[in-house]
Amino acid sequence: MNSYVLSVRIKMAGDVFGNQVGGATYLEVPDTATVPLPSHSVGTAKQWMTKVMEIANPDNVPEHQRDIVFFVHGYDTSPEESLKRQRLAELKLNEHGFRCMVIGFDWPSNDKTLDYLSDRGDALDTASVLVRDGIIPFTIFSSKDCPVKVHVMAHSMGAFVVREAFRRIDKLRDSDLANDWRVGQIALFAADISSSCFAADNADMLPVFNHCGRLTNYYSGFDLALAASNVKNIDLSSRVGRVGMPVDTPVPNKAVDVDCGPRYQAIPEPKLRILVGGFPSHSWYLEDEIWYEDLAQTLSGHTDRNYITSRHAKNGSNDFELNTD
Repeated sequence: MNSYVLSVRIKMAGDVFGNQVGGATYLEVPDTATVPLPSHSVGTAKQWMTKVMEIANPDNVPEHQRDIVFFVHGYDTSPEESLKRQRLAELKLNEHGFRCMVIGFDWPSNDKTLDYLSDRGDALDTASVLVRDGIIPFTIFSSKDCPVKVHVMAHSMGAFVVREAFRRIDKLRDSDLANDWRVGQIALFAADISSSCFAADNADMLPVFNHCGRLTNYYSGFDLALAASNVKNIDLSSRVGRVGMPVDTPVPNKAVDVDCGPRYQAIPEPKLRILVGGFPSHSWYLEDEIWYEDLAQTLSGHTDRNYITSRHAKNGSNDFELNTD
């Protein structure tokens, strides 16, 4: 199946995307291609969404539907690597019983580890496009009689993109956009945002919780990239993808924490075999079958958070640990 990508990278000569911010480009990448190119553009947003909906909801029969999952990559990620991760997530989620299409949101990360602050600036500049030109149009374009569910999964700095996207759209309250839009599930993994912003009284995450059914945070205390992020970041507070949500203050009831550290420790040789670049301790989730089993059950929403079979209770409500085998 072809892959669908919403790119906000600048188009360069030679039919390639650059590492600067550009306008929204709607892509249909052939299944034989390994790199998204400007020539894969479908044209208008409506034409692109029509193609997506023909796959996600071909005949208005619920049993034939596929949910839509927006995949937001992290920093230091090329278009080629972002597409590889998007396709891997789509393959594994479907293998684990969750019928879905994974759509990539490709923001202009510089594919260089030392460009952390530059990537963060680009993330801010492009964040609102995710909601304005991606999520909300699907909620409008979807059939009222048989609506397609839309979810979001975000890795690393992609979680920052999601947070800022929801914040900015709420703050702008664009006259052209309805404010009653909503996604089903949000799954963050190795999220590069502050743990403290998940406190119930923190305004930074309030728009995210207001526009989703449930948010699940997958974290690991062994994440070396997020340890480095604490040093690089202007915000020196601990990352939620490394320490989880606050334990000394209430968090929203929609928030679920899943500690994946013990699972990472149980992997015999924790190294990346499919993906390229970065710390294995930061991206291992995308190659782990137990994590995909948990993610598939989470995104489907069919099972209550307390009965998902790939995890067990840790401390208190909404606090879990991923199974080790």
